[in-house]
Amino acid sequence: GPTRSKPSDPLPASQPAKAAAEKSPQPAALAAEVPNITRNCRPLPEDRLAWRVLGIESSCDDTGAAVLRGDGAILGEALASQAGIHEQWGGVVPRLAQEGHRKAIDATVEEALKR
Repeated sequence: GPTRSKPSDPLPASQPAKAAAEKSPQPAALAAEVPNITRNCRPLPEDRLAWRVLGIESSCDDTGAAVLRGDGAILGEALASQAGIHEQWGGVVPRLAQEGHRKAIDATVEEALKR
């Protein structure tokens, strides 16, 4: 497969698009490339239905969060819109959007986790 410094790194611009379609290295080969770092993490359960994934999204004027099960089923979701803030300016104002995301993210994630 294409050469990358870590498994999650994007392909270098010099790699042809065809290389992206090639089969990636085997997990054992990847383990040799990644340094052994002690982390305070539990391994994922083998049953994907036991997995829980927290997704957080921020677009120009919305802050969203969702909790999903390993099979993709949505267990909870929440969305905070800033449309009212930007409407008065005739479009998205980046500084106001940034402030809005900062104010909304904690409550949005908490709401998604409650549902």
